[in-house]
Amino acid sequence: MNRYIIWGTGVRAVNFYKFYETSRQYQPIEIVGFIDNNPGKWGEMFLGNKIYSPQEIKKLNFDYIDIWMKDVGNVKKQLVEELGIEEEKIKSCFDILKDLLKKKYHNTEDDEIHDFLKIMDTQYTTEIFSYHPVREDMEREMVFDDNKAMYYVDFEGKRLYLASSFQNYIVKDGKRFARNLWQEQDENSPHLYTDEIVAVKKGDIIVDAGACEGNFTLHNIDKIKKAYLIECDEEWMRALQATFEPYKDKIEFCNKFLSNYDSDMTIKLDSLIEESVDFIKMDIEGEEINALLGAEKIFSRSSSIKCAVCSYHRHGDEKRIKEILEKYGLYTYPSKGYMFFIYDDSIWENPELRRGIVRGYKR
Repeated sequence: MNRYIIWGTGVRAVNFYKFYETSRQYQPIEIVGFIDNNPGKWGEMFLGNKIYSPQEIKKLNFDYIDIWMKDVGNVKKQLVEELGIEEEKIKSCFDILKDLLKKKYHNTEDDEIHDFLKIMDTQYTTEIFSYHPVREDMEREMVFDDNKAMYYVDFEGKRLYLASSFQNYIVKDGKRFARNLWQEQDENSPHLYTDEIVAVKKGDIIVDAGACEGNFTLHNIDKIKKAYLIECDEEWMRALQATFEPYKDKIEFCNKFLSNYDSDMTIKLDSLIEESVDFIKMDIEGEEINALLGAEKIFSRSSSIKCAVCSYHRHGDEKRIKEILEKYGLYTYPSKGYMFFIYDDSIWENPELRRGIVRGYKR
């Protein structure tokens, strides 16, 4: 049994401790103790183990040091350059996850799962567990609009405005560059909404549920007849209204949560829309099933409806979404590839790969 020192005593460490508990059925390890740079924590107990200072590492009997923090690079540099720890003894919290997933899916006959496991070996970042690694060619310079008091980026020749809370950017030479605004729609991404069968056509009426940046609708704005943009975040709604100001004759906004009942904060699609629609894109942080249950009339009256519904937010959603759509008379199939969604609390105790999208269509 290997003996591990764990670096980190924050929220990430608490979550990865759950992985550690799960991984013991595949690969037992022993935790010697925790390390933290904060002197105020030294000597305290954390998850049943003592917290030590970095300078005490060499006094401990260990085989590996596992970094359970987001800032893996700087901690690794400190270990090697300041504390003299051999690189081969340093691991990342995601190494445990990689080993766990490999063991869990070792006997699978699903080639796409094997492809995912191979990609894990080439990436040392968290992005691979959600979509694909960050690509510099997809970075977009952020320009500040003084009149609207918000940043925008050029998106396919159009201005796409960003909420003030937007943080997914890097700074180069004093300029901000937004990342990942369309990367999840790469043709190889498991989060890709459309394909040759389920696609937005000219003259379509679409529903963009969970619009966020509005990139999906903006990408299709020139071909569609109308779009219902549903976004519950008020800051993003303000940005959406700025983005679609030139196309306001095509847009209806809704600043509520989608669900299977109506209230001051929620609304059913059946209550919001009284006409037939051609395409529904739905990415609403795990509320997809309730939203679909509140759209029975729409699916009934829309004879050629197509949809792309996110299925990775919660355990079992893929199966349940398929059941609902098939009950409404749609043929269903998943997007290609798998995702590991680190933001679902339950996934820490039940690590699993999930399909990103369930697509559906009527023939």
